[in-house]
Amino acid sequence: SNLSIATLNPSDNLREILQNVAKQQGVSNMRKLGHLNNFIKLLCKVGHSEEKLGFTHEEIIICLRLALLNEAKEVRAAGLRALRYLIRDSTILQKVLRLQVDYLIARCIDIQQSNEVERTQALRLVRKMITVNALLFPSSVTNSLIAVGNDGLQERDRMVRACIAIICELAVKNPVVVAQRRGLSTILKNVIDCQLSRINEALITTILHLLNHPHTRQYVHSDVELESLSFLIVYLMYRVLLGNRVYLSIFLL
Repeated sequence: SNLSIATLNPSDNLREILQNVAKQQGVSNMRKLGHLNNFIKLLCKVGHSEEKLGFTHEEIIICLRLALLNEAKEVRAAGLRALRYLIRDSTILQKVLRLQVDYLIARCIDIQQSNEVERTQALRLVRKMITVNALLFPSSVTNSLIAVGNDGLQERDRMVRACIAIICELAVKNPVVVAQRRGLSTILKNVIDCQLSRINEALITTILHLLNHPHTRQYVHSDVELESLSFLIVYLMYRVLLGNRVYLSIFLL
C-alpha cells in the first residue's frame, strides 16, 4: 500500500512487493497490479542501488518475470512497465537477457491484437532496451517485430506502424540483428504497401543510410533486399514522374 511505502524501510517494502507479485495463489490480480505500481514508486524514490533496495537485480527480475506469465493482461502490462523502469543501464539489461525475459517480451508482442495496453507496454520496453544498448538487442524480440511488420497490414494490426518504426530505429543502431532476420526486406515491403508519404520517407531514408556507409552496406543482402530495392527505384521514378515532390526529394538524396 501507499502507507507502507511511507513507513517501512526500502528493503522491507520491496520484500512485501516481490512476495505478493511472486505468489501463485492468495493474492488477487488487483493487488498484484497495485504492488507492481508501488514497485515503480519505490524505484523512483530510492533509486536502483542494490544496497538500498536490499535485493540483487537478478532477484528482482526473477520475481517480475512471473508477472509476465500472469493470466491477466493488466498484470502482464504492469510487469512490462516495471521492467522498463528497472532497466537503467547495460548491466541490468544483460541480466534481463541472461534470465531469458526477452522471450516473454516477444510473447507479449505476439499476443492477440485486442491486448493493446499490454502490447503498447511491450513496445515501450523494447524502445527502452534499444536506448540503453541497441547492440545487446535480442533476436527473439526482433523476430516478433518483423513478424508484425510483415503481416500486420493484412491482419489490420494497429501496432504495425509502431513495429516498423522500431525496426527502422534498430536498423540504424544495430543493423546486424535486423539484417540477420531479413528485417530490411520488411522495411522495403512496407514502402510498397504504405500510402503515407511521411512514413515512406522515413523507411526509404533508413535503407539509404545503410547503403551510404561501407560498413553497413554489406548487410543489404543481394539475394533479397537488392532485388526489392531495384523494384523500389522504379517505383520511386514512377511517382516522381507523377509529380510527387516528396518522392523527388528522397530520390535526389
